[in-house]
Formats: sequence, C-alpha cells, structure tokens
Amino acid sequence: MRMSRERIFHLTDLIVKELEASPAVQVKNAEDLRPEIMRALTEESKLEESIDGEVRKILGSYSRNMPEGSREWEVLYQKTREEVFKRRFRL
Repeated sequence: MRMSRERIFHLTDLIVKELEASPAVQVKNAEDLRPEIMRALTEESKLEESIDGEVRKILGSYSRNMPEGSREWEVLYQKTREEVFKRRFRL
C-alpha cells in the first residue's frame, strides 16, 4: 500500500529530528535534507506497491482460491514476496 503524503511528511519530520538529535551526525541545513528524504520514502513506497501488486497477481493466478488474510495466504504471500524481491534485485 502506498503511503499518503501526510505519512511521508510525518516520517520525514521524524527522520530529520532523529538525525539532528544524533551526536554522530552533523546536519547543516535540515531544509536541504527534507526533499531527499521525501524522495527516498516516495520511491520506496512505489516499489513496495509494485511488489505487492505483482505478488497479489501471482497468488490470484493459483487455481486454488485462498481467502486473503488466512494463515495459508499469509505464508504464501511472504514466500512469493521474497521470491519477487530476489528476482527484481538479483539477490
């Protein structure tokens, strides 16, 4: 599921605050950092949505109908998701 803009803004704020509070990180201008964090979160959200769609398509093609949310469906979803992820990123 894709994250809403509000969720991305909220997570961006949390990440920037954590980075500013960390003694190991020097943040000169948080406003320069925000767009990059938002871009990364948006791309990650799109990737997750794409993988989820592919997994659901694969599971939907099975001849045996499994109710979504059942234990069997969840196990197959996770297994198929890992396979799709490995195939996409050649892991």
